[in-house]
Amino acid sequence: MKLLVTGGLGFIGSNFISRVFENHKDWSVVNVDAELYGSNHQSLKKFENNSKYSFVKGNITDQKLMEKLVSKSDVVINFAAESHVDRSISDAKPFIDSNILGVFTLLETIKKMEKKLIHISTDEVYGSFDSGSAKEETRLDPSSPYAASKASAELLIQSYITKY
Repeated sequence: MKLLVTGGLGFIGSNFISRVFENHKDWSVVNVDAELYGSNHQSLKKFENNSKYSFVKGNITDQKLMEKLVSKSDVVINFAAESHVDRSISDAKPFIDSNILGVFTLLETIKKMEKKLIHISTDEVYGSFDSGSAKEETRLDPSSPYAASKASAELLIQSYITKY
């Protein structure tokens, strides 16, 4: 299995990559990350000499790069995202670029190349609850630019699933 992991230098993405190598020694991982706010190379330092792991600095909004990387993969797992509510309130544009336009770029690329996408989101898309928790069927109710950008990506993905 050849995985393209986007945002693999983030907390969740790097832990996912570690788990892949713990459980699937024969799989390969290409990790593309823009090295933004939440990126941390130290998380994956133990794999830098692993022939099944490679790192590419790049952004999921880069159509040509995504086409090149997706063409060599079996599955794309998208962890890439601008994150943190407070940062989105002070400047929403990076969140729109990464979390919406980046996902659009991935969707167009995987559709063209007939690949599979697994998209990682956040519970923030459902808003706040006084009690209980959300289910996938729960109505989206984002309350910050971060959450709204992730919810927009979710809706974009749903539209591709039902129409393509």
